[in-house]
Amino acid sequence: MAPDTPLPPSPPTPPEAPPQPELEGWLPRHSPLARVGLICFTLLVVYASLYPFSGWMNNGISPFAFLTAPKPRYITEFDLLTNVLGYCPFGALVVLSLHPRVSGARATLIALVAGALLSSVMEALQTWLPTRIPSNIDLITNALGALLGAAVVAPFTSALIDRGNMTRLRMAWFEPHASFAIVLIVLWPFAQVFPQEHLFGMGGIVREWLTDPDSWPMAWVQAYFPALVAWQDSINLRPDDLQNQLLLETMVTASSWIGTGLFASVAMRRTAPMLRILAALLTAALMTKAGVAELQFPDDNAFNWLSEGGRFALLTSSLVLVLLLRLPRWLRAVLAVVSLIGLVILTNILPPNPYAWISEQGWRMGRLVHFNSLAQWLGWVWPFLAFFYVVWRFEQITLRRRLQKRAQRRATARAVAAATESRQESK
Repeated sequence: MAPDTPLPPSPPTPPEAPPQPELEGWLPRHSPLARVGLICFTLLVVYASLYPFSGWMNNGISPFAFLTAPKPRYITEFDLLTNVLGYCPFGALVVLSLHPRVSGARATLIALVAGALLSSVMEALQTWLPTRIPSNIDLITNALGALLGAAVVAPFTSALIDRGNMTRLRMAWFEPHASFAIVLIVLWPFAQVFPQEHLFGMGGIVREWLTDPDSWPMAWVQAYFPALVAWQDSINLRPDDLQNQLLLETMVTASSWIGTGLFASVAMRRTAPMLRILAALLTAALMTKAGVAELQFPDDNAFNWLSEGGRFALLTSSLVLVLLLRLPRWLRAVLAVVSLIGLVILTNILPPNPYAWISEQGWRMGRLVHFNSLAQWLGWVWPFLAFFYVVWRFEQITLRRRLQKRAQRRATARAVAAATESRQESK
């Protein structure tokens, strides 16, 4: 009888592949981007509803008297359409933010209630603003807009967040913690709607404060640094000829576009088509600016704001961006911060441009006055928000590296201790 032959050893079980969040497109997930977008849009609604935030007075009227007030005498189809469309994104973002915990009809109902509550609070606060008129028609149309936006998005929530192409592109092109950066990138074209003295000249809120003697920053500066106001009046940086103004506009526009492009690239993955995304972003900004200019001034050229200095700056800064995108991420982040700081300094130090394409007084006229002021504020604060995001990312990366080094030191210490103990046992 032949001896039993040993069976061949079974092949080792291969280790499980690490999970890849980018490929788990069919699993239910929440959307940080939708939640950040909901917060930002809510703040925009509050600003647009309560602008100009001045002249508050107690007129003795109940804040909810508008609920039983008669129909406003003057109301146009444009106002009704604006109220409905203005709350459609709010309802859609509420539904997207609730996924996957709440979906379907319940999410739509919550969006309707949230839109009605937000509109009710805004209309009630307008009771104490003499420049605003609360209206139950506004409440009804706003709630209808929230319901409409929620009803349109609710059937496609899972497809958009769990397995949609937008989700796949977001995971493939942007870093996991880039939701706030994506919101800023999407808002950047709208920050260019209000006409700056120089193309893409954002961040001018400091000069706006310093030129307003009634603003609290100006009162603080005059109290503690009275010589600073005299210094600002004496620097006299404004040139008298058009050629130097074009040079200054080139500097402002170039620093703005380079800073924006580098900021956007910091939030992207290495495999993302950065050049195509930035080209689409620039095109969207130019087309949005031209479209709003055409809407406000139909008798004028929609591209009057695109001066010779602006065109030259866009061309040269785009070529520079092509080269800078090849740099490491940390260096691009540093250059983005430097460019944005330079933009803010130039925008606030340079005196008003006498060759600006249009005055602010002419732009403020029209039915979109509150939208224009909102776009102006967005352009004022956008560089500061981008700056703080980059600083926050630096802090997060530094903290993560410290934790990794600490974990490596602990692992090394444990390995040394285990080796020492094994030697002592062998002896």
